[in-house]
Amino acid sequence: MMVGILIIVVIVIIAAAVVLSGALNPSNVGGTIKLGFTISLTGTFNVEGTNSLRGIQTAVSWINSHGGITVGGKTYNVSVKYYDDQSTTSNIVSLYTKIVTQDNAQFLLAPYSSGLTSAAAPIADQYGLVMLSHGGAADTIWTTGAGYHNLVEVLSPASGYLKSSIDWLAANHPTDKLAAIYASDSFSSLAVTSAISYAQSKGLSVVYNASYAATVTDLSAQLTAAKNAGADDVIGGGHFNDGLLITNQLQSVGWTPKFVSLLVAVTEPTFQTQLGAAANNITGPSQWETTVTYSPSLAASRSLDWFGPTPAQFTSLYGNLTSGAKPSYHSGEAGAAVLILADAIQKANSLNTTAVRAELGAMHIMTFFGEFQINSLGVQIAHSMVLDQWQAGNLKVVYPTAVAEAPVQYPYTGS
Repeated sequence: MMVGILIIVVIVIIAAAVVLSGALNPSNVGGTIKLGFTISLTGTFNVEGTNSLRGIQTAVSWINSHGGITVGGKTYNVSVKYYDDQSTTSNIVSLYTKIVTQDNAQFLLAPYSSGLTSAAAPIADQYGLVMLSHGGAADTIWTTGAGYHNLVEVLSPASGYLKSSIDWLAANHPTDKLAAIYASDSFSSLAVTSAISYAQSKGLSVVYNASYAATVTDLSAQLTAAKNAGADDVIGGGHFNDGLLITNQLQSVGWTPKFVSLLVAVTEPTFQTQLGAAANNITGPSQWETTVTYSPSLAASRSLDWFGPTPAQFTSLYGNLTSGAKPSYHSGEAGAAVLILADAIQKANSLNTTAVRAELGAMHIMTFFGEFQINSLGVQIAHSMVLDQWQAGNLKVVYPTAVAEAPVQYPYTGS
């Protein structure tokens, strides 16, 4: 009798073990898709790079907690392998080569900034891996020479960054004289020279035009020269640190322009934290803000597929992972790059670069970040930008009017 009972107990234990083993190792689990990249955690682009990394981590967390990526009937989680490139172009080739040949990444994200993305793009083609650009916006990356087949742009190109600023000035203060003061890197130069041409086509006068090295520590001579040239407004900048420098030195040279619009720096929350009242009424272009709400219903109304979290869900998850921080547009564009890649892999039903790149070229979808669609070169053509302004310590979307939270406050007072 006891022997019979023992046999039954053993059978039950074995059966339970088999069931448990199946639960822990189901046949539909495919493993992990490894995403490799460098990011600027130190150096010139450390603020933008840190926020980009947080956005990437938020998107990966959302994917992995919502069933992963399905390919061939199997589900895959996403893992990341990244290195600090120290905001230095010379580190890019060796680090991306390591990411591909030693870390065995299957897909790539580009680094932050146009210069670093330009250095990384050839690696994607050399090793035949798709690379999504979330922080390299210079049009010339895709149009110079033969271009790069595997590099795909998620954000809007640099040539359109300051268009909203010029449109607002042309409509509201067409007699204002402009000064353009900007970093000499590829992104900043292209963004501002495009804005100068556009301003002149709208009848605005540009009375001062000067560039500076990205590592500049003193812009007082340029700001004084712009003031003496009779400029009413300033457009330009480049990245976070020089945006701070321009704003601080406007006060030290005793010049208060009527309108200031700077690239990149303005949209970072720490811009206002470090400048205080001096940030008020400064404007800057943004790829995305949490208040510009895209939704599955909006996607459906435009006959577009939706993928990923809503803006509110992304913002909430980002805050949970960062002790309550609010995502900047750098966080948004980087997170969107991961989601777009995940959707392309799933739609292609393949981990093959050729299949996924073809799907990226055919897709027109919407995420929390907005629309995604590229042309034959891989350049983003569907995403829309907005103009932000700091008002009484709060960052507001002020243009276009259709999505504005508040009207533009003019003039800038420096306090």
